[in-house]
Amino acid sequence: MKNKNSNSLGNRVKIKMGLETPKEKKERIAQERKNNAKTIEYFESIHNKPKPIDMSNIIIPLEWMKTEFNKAAKEYFLKERRAFDIDDNNKHILDILCRYFANDPSFEEIVENGQLQKGIMLVGNCGVGKTSIFDITQSIGKKHNIPQLWFTNISALEITTQFNKESKTNKFSGGESVLENYSKGKVYFDDLGSEPQVQSYGIKTELMREILEMRYKRFKDFGTKTFCSTNLTIPQLVTKYDKGSKDNHKRIEDRIYHMFNVIPLYGKSRRF
Repeated sequence: MKNKNSNSLGNRVKIKMGLETPKEKKERIAQERKNNAKTIEYFESIHNKPKPIDMSNIIIPLEWMKTEFNKAAKEYFLKERRAFDIDDNNKHILDILCRYFANDPSFEEIVENGQLQKGIMLVGNCGVGKTSIFDITQSIGKKHNIPQLWFTNISALEITTQFNKESKTNKFSGGESVLENYSKGKVYFDDLGSEPQVQSYGIKTELMREILEMRYKRFKDFGTKTFCSTNLTIPQLVTKYDKGSKDNHKRIEDRIYHMFNVIPLYGKSRRF
């Protein structure tokens, strides 16, 4: 058909000079309308197509989060042949943490100075369930593909072990890749404060203090969250990390309260 070649040089010259026959002109206009209709339809489909949901920071229905946490917790403890118990010691805290991880604004209403943009620091004795809470939350994120519940999970002791291994390989200089790796992204540090000092360039230093300082800057610049659990009190953490520091460098306590919602988890050990 002629309209298939309407864009050929010969036809473009005929159109420009007005030499088309009435039939050719009619066929060309009909084809152009058809092409225009397809173009309009295409752009309308783009305009009307719903935008994909940003799953990185959504508000999860609170009751769904609580139900999923309860299910995941039962599965988690079943593997250890233990029962998942909700009692007076953990009921309120589990409710608070479900609100936090669901990104529910009610978290800020029921927690004093609570802010959703900050991370979480769980403080409590050994065996009260601090690590389990983060393990369970992480499992929900993986199971249902919810990015806001994704985070790296590692103990402070393991980080210092990695650093010492790399530093020893480099004749006790280096370990920078460990600092670099754990200063970025969402990370849960288990048993913060239980780790030993590391040897760097012949000097003993508190590695986790340095990592917290680096993560504090990323928190201010990019809103990067940090999660952690500790068996120490805040004063004990401050003493450990600021010991030996000059007065104008003793700022770890300020960093902690700026970066974290500090949540105490009381009770006896649940491991026995």
